[in-house]
Amino acid sequence: MEYITDDGISGISEITDTQLNSPVSKMIAQFSNRFRDEKLLNEENLMEYLKKENDIANSDILSATAISGIRSAFLDIFSKRMEISLVEYLSKSLRDSQKSNDKVELYANINRSLLPNDNGPVDRSPESFSKRAIEMEKKGFNTIKCAPFDECMSPFSNKGLPNEARNGLERISAISDSISKKTKLFVDCHSRFDLNSSYHVHDQLKERNVNWFEEPIDPEKFIEETRLIKKYSEIDLAGAEMAYGSKTMSKLINEDVLDIVMPDVKFCGGPSEVIDFYKSIPNPKKSISMHCPSGPISLLTSAHITSAIESNIPLEHAVEEVNWRKDLIFPAENIENGNINIPKGNGIGANLNLEMIIKKGKIWEE
Repeated sequence: MEYITDDGISGISEITDTQLNSPVSKMIAQFSNRFRDEKLLNEENLMEYLKKENDIANSDILSATAISGIRSAFLDIFSKRMEISLVEYLSKSLRDSQKSNDKVELYANINRSLLPNDNGPVDRSPESFSKRAIEMEKKGFNTIKCAPFDECMSPFSNKGLPNEARNGLERISAISDSISKKTKLFVDCHSRFDLNSSYHVHDQLKERNVNWFEEPIDPEKFIEETRLIKKYSEIDLAGAEMAYGSKTMSKLINEDVLDIVMPDVKFCGGPSEVIDFYKSIPNPKKSISMHCPSGPISLLTSAHITSAIESNIPLEHAVEEVNWRKDLIFPAENIENGNINIPKGNGIGANLNLEMIIKKGKIWEE
């Protein structure tokens, strides 16, 4: 989405309806009418118009999504007005020098490329997972992530390792057996398990040299159970992709619930919440990994954040979903050898390519 100031400065961000039960665009229009024709000098001014919704956003995903999109777009505007990049804007409160990397390492999330598309179902056999992982490794990605447990959803009919997990484990084995030992393998469980089954799944992942154990259960809904899994796990436990606000995210690290929190710029409250989160925890460079199985705007925004916080963990990228995604922004998304190149320029350094948006989608204007 895009906001334009009265002197022609544009700020863009990305929103999604995927995890929501109703469209968020109408809510954003309602919120935006509050500050139409108002003078907003900074994010604090903006949040004065969103205070009520911000107070409930931690438990209301619609409000969280709307506010996150608005705040992200306005940070693009504010940094452009200051004639600096978003990473420089975010870095100001972290260190004296605003030097940052213009390349950010990515990890390849292969799952979306293997989901049904406009042509129908896609092969999700172990061989298909393995083939796609090898393709991404050859393209320079040093880390591969998959979400293989299609058939699973607790509660299960048997104790111990769920029978339904067998197919998912075969997919993981196919990847692990075919990629280089130097290439890391991340596994996303999409909160499909319960406490007991999570222990057994963990043991199976460890046998298959998996380096990342993501959301066997929902860490916000089941805090105590997640803490037990973390205590048991010999693999980094990651999650909280739907968490809103720095306080919520900080609690998950400071109270020993997760090893790694995964803020999603579309849900977490925007870049500033990640910066506040960074300041509130020990070893933040090893504890924050932006969640981003999404489009080029959220990926680029997340790359600016990842660069600002100097994260030691690569940034998520949903590979090979559609071949025209890079052209939705101008300059086009530039990913080479497993890295995203952050374009030079103010704000996030890119604008919407309306020609491609009209060609592939539609424009809704309020």
